[in-house]
Amino acid sequence: MLAARTLTESSPQSLSAAATGGGLQVSISNVRRDYGAVVAVDGVSLDIGAGEFVSLLGPSGSGKTTLLMMLAGFEQPQSGSITVGGLDVTRVAPNKRDIAMVFQKYALFPHMTVSENIAFPLLMRKVDKTERARKVAKALEMVKLEGYGARKPAELSGGQQQRVALARAIVFDPPVILMDEPLGALDKKLRQHMQIELKQLQRRLGATVIYVTHDQEEALTMSDRVAVLNHGKLMQYGPPRELYDRPADAFVADFLGEMNFIDGVVAAIDGGTGTVALAGGAVSAPVSPGLAKGDPVRVAIRPEFIELRPADAACEAASRAVVGECSGRTGITGTLAQVIFNGAIVVMAVELPDGSMVTASLNAHTAPNLAPGGTVTATWPVSAARLFPRGRA
Repeated sequence: MLAARTLTESSPQSLSAAATGGGLQVSISNVRRDYGAVVAVDGVSLDIGAGEFVSLLGPSGSGKTTLLMMLAGFEQPQSGSITVGGLDVTRVAPNKRDIAMVFQKYALFPHMTVSENIAFPLLMRKVDKTERARKVAKALEMVKLEGYGARKPAELSGGQQQRVALARAIVFDPPVILMDEPLGALDKKLRQHMQIELKQLQRRLGATVIYVTHDQEEALTMSDRVAVLNHGKLMQYGPPRELYDRPADAFVADFLGEMNFIDGVVAAIDGGTGTVALAGGAVSAPVSPGLAKGDPVRVAIRPEFIELRPADAACEAASRAVVGECSGRTGITGTLAQVIFNGAIVVMAVELPDGSMVTASLNAHTAPNLAPGGTVTATWPVSAARLFPRGRA
């Protein structure tokens, strides 16, 4: 494996020169950053392909923004290295990296017009006036703000200001774009609209995008791959569907999407399937390597996999199974505690004998008409459940 070349101020090469009409590969190798006793990033390694859209996802304090700041050059790692396009940029100043940055609060110059804000990176790179005007016009067109060049930021809506920040980031054709929760200040509907526009824009540009967010839905919607961080450590890295369907641990399972957890103990193992004893009975679930009879576990099941019906209803088909009667399904019985109408979805909460709750997300048009207080059976495919170890009491 060839060592990465170091990008320096005197180097004839640059990231823009290394990019050939698209994005560049970014490699983060065993990077660590602490602030006294607080470890913000703890030995994180990531390989991001050229032209990929990768989200850094995690709760507050997980290290995602610190990692982004190290990529931008605003923070320095105490150990490890960062390469972009095969060039080592670990100790290179931010203005020498040719990496664009989009901040949550936009950071627009209030005294400048929209066009002047967008042109600023070109001015700093000493691009001539004619070329600046051409590139600014192109950037305005790409973010659908033609005709807004003469306005000041204060005359724009939040969504329009976000587009200006994006235009300023892409105007110099950067091979890598870093985004720090850029849609966080927008309302939900506008944020969802901008998610689609951002992804479409990234595909047209071909740039590598590294995107920080704490919004799980945003990460799943936009990303080619997602890196889940917690307490400075990388918990799992992969395509959204893989993380959602096959979370590596209980933290990832809980953080990505909605998840039910039911405490139990492994009562038996038969091949790759285990029987888990719960407070209100027993369920079946696939067993991962390392689990043994007697181990305390958490049964994890997504609400959308759960179906409900009255406890005494007969089995009509595999999709309407009585526990143990229909192949491929398992489940438990409890009391329907609450029914919540949420537009296209009805959320039903079932209280189990030990007082814990399990929720089911059902299509509002096909959900059974069940009243709170009744005894119901909740079933799901055996293959949809996952088992995670938990500490012994």
